[in-house]
Amino acid sequence: MYEVKLASFEGPLDLLLHLIQKYEIDIYDISMKILTEQYINYIKNVDDLDINQHGDYLVMASELLRIKSKTLLPEAPMSEEDVIEDPREDLMRQLLEYQNYRLYADILKTKKEQHEKYFIKRSNDLSDFENAKQTPLHLDLSELIAAYQKAKQRRKTIASEQVSVSRDTYSMEDAISHVTTALKDKGAITFDDFVTFSESKTQIVTLFLAILELMKNHIIIVHQANEFGEIQIERGSQYVE
Repeated sequence: MYEVKLASFEGPLDLLLHLIQKYEIDIYDISMKILTEQYINYIKNVDDLDINQHGDYLVMASELLRIKSKTLLPEAPMSEEDVIEDPREDLMRQLLEYQNYRLYADILKTKKEQHEKYFIKRSNDLSDFENAKQTPLHLDLSELIAAYQKAKQRRKTIASEQVSVSRDTYSMEDAISHVTTALKDKGAITFDDFVTFSESKTQIVTLFLAILELMKNHIIIVHQANEFGEIQIERGSQYVE
């Protein structure tokens, strides 16, 4: 004889749902004869039945017998206004509520198991960067050209078929005028404000040499808002409109 244990169930309703599914009983039209017989047979064969621990299972057995006996009693004569009460209704309601509870519990358990597969990295404290002051940069020509190339790569606005026509000569004076004129109407400018990203190599070198010269003479100030921010150019203490 196979071993029967109640430890597999979370209560009498859990056992009833198991029997309903096993014997394909319609939960909306419960056959009390089949369900009661199978429930009591199951309880009789339980090896670990403890009255103190499993008293609720015995209470459910007596409730099933009560409902079954009511369904077998002949119906008393009733008037048209009387409402026929189904003795199984309360049991059906409890079973449906428990079935929904178990369904939602399984969904939450699945979500919990899925969530445990992921590791959530603790957010970093970036407050120091948010409150960081803008400090002047000490740049050389190579760093300015590198910044220009990075900005050009981000923009990607120059089509391959576009042709740029420039003068053969682009003097230091032209470059200085270019920068100071760009600053004339604005308090600060970036690369986007005074370059087209289609300059020749000669123009790039001359332009950045002019920037270094203007920084040296305190006509402009070059700084970054943060470590990876865009390089900005502002008027210096010796800037004259």
